[in-house]
Amino acid sequence: MEWKDIVSVLAGGIVILLVALVVKPALLPASGGPSLAGAAPPVYHPPIPAPAATPFPEGAPVYTRTFRWTSIDGGVHTTEVRVPEALFLERRATPRFADPLAWGRYALADADRPVLDDLARRIAPPTANPEEEYFRLMNLIFFVQQIPYAPDNSTDSYTEGVLPRYARHVGKSVEYTRYPVETLVDGKGDSEDAAILMAGLLDALSYDTVLLRYPDHMALGIRMEGFNPYYAKYTPKYFTYEGKHYYYVEGTNYTSVSTGNSTFWARPAPIGDTRAGPVESVRSGTPEIIPLRYLLMPAEYRIHPVRLPGRGA
Repeated sequence: MEWKDIVSVLAGGIVILLVALVVKPALLPASGGPSLAGAAPPVYHPPIPAPAATPFPEGAPVYTRTFRWTSIDGGVHTTEVRVPEALFLERRATPRFADPLAWGRYALADADRPVLDDLARRIAPPTANPEEEYFRLMNLIFFVQQIPYAPDNSTDSYTEGVLPRYARHVGKSVEYTRYPVETLVDGKGDSEDAAILMAGLLDALSYDTVLLRYPDHMALGIRMEGFNPYYAKYTPKYFTYEGKHYYYVEGTNYTSVSTGNSTFWARPAPIGDTRAGPVESVRSGTPEIIPLRYLLMPAEYRIHPVRLPGRGA
């Protein structure tokens, strides 16, 4: 190789080195800046979720209620529920919905949700085992079924010992539909209160439910596909709404037997079983189905044109 060839090679190497050390860094972004086209994409970091609302504000007065209930496996549990006093008093001072089609809003009320989320996850803690999902569901149902039944027209049904301000008198009876936190603080309620509370708790676990309204009773419908347990000695009853099957779930009327020596036996009502209840309309009737997320739509009316006043009128 001649000397002039060696000089050309060295000159080319110097140019390459100059580009690598000086020109290329000038084209790259500063640390933390936007990357150039063709560069490796940045690592995605999901946003940190906002902390869940606490079931009750720290230091504020609360109502504390203790429920003793039996789970599906026969175990006896004690569950404490704490409801902010301010929330309960606000609910008592809230007018009731006259249209039953709006009653799903009681179950889905935002302010009640932290209490229901907390209670649902303590009664039915999350599980990664699909086989345990049925037991979680039944424990939540059994918990509500064991809340004592009390009619709306009895002052003993309310923690204050008097009828609430917005209790409505319908003939000789009284109608008062409770928000879930009201049922928990009162520690009792009638069939519609139990159905609404159960709907709110199951919605907190992402179950799809509807309210089933009979002339003299209210229950819950839970969406399930192909539910036909091999152990059942009955045909599970369901109702169809918008192409989906909602199986009957009782919220009250805990089946019970009292023997001569005052021994008390009780059996929760399983999903889809309408045989043993004391309400005839449930055994033989078809309920009105009330979706929880119901938007009242305007009906069709005949519109009469408005006559404008004449000139000078």
